[in-house]
Amino acid sequence: MKLIAVRALSALALTTTLLAGAPVLAHAQEDATITGARAGDTSGLSTVDPSDLVASIDPAENAGLLNYCVQNEYVDYDDAFHTLQEYVKKTNAVPDGAEGNMFYAIGSAGQIRVKDKIYTVAMATLPIRQKTCKVVLARAKASL
Repeated sequence: MKLIAVRALSALALTTTLLAGAPVLAHAQEDATITGARAGDTSGLSTVDPSDLVASIDPAENAGLLNYCVQNEYVDYDDAFHTLQEYVKKTNAVPDGAEGNMFYAIGSAGQIRVKDKIYTVAMATLPIRQKTCKVVLARAKASL
């Protein structure tokens, strides 16, 4: 049942992100560095490494990021999924019978929010995504 809740919140996070990101996307389209990417073109991916910011985010956001990392297979599923289940319980990131946790939704959308800045892990190069996810998993394990 918790897996369903985790996935439902992930869908909510994606929807919230898409709706909230509409003005950001409009601004991004004005940016000359963002162009129509073709399949296999990685030139538009970010090389900014947000992994050092993971220690400063809310634990529920870290749980959401771990959910994102597990779903996208940036960490070992068998190891990380068990950690995710325990970490969600400990942080109460997915409370029963509640509307949901916005921090968890932000993390599940693959975003890191620090000091009014948003870093989208999905827009980073693959090595940076993997490194960030390893840091997220390590933080979750350290708190258990």
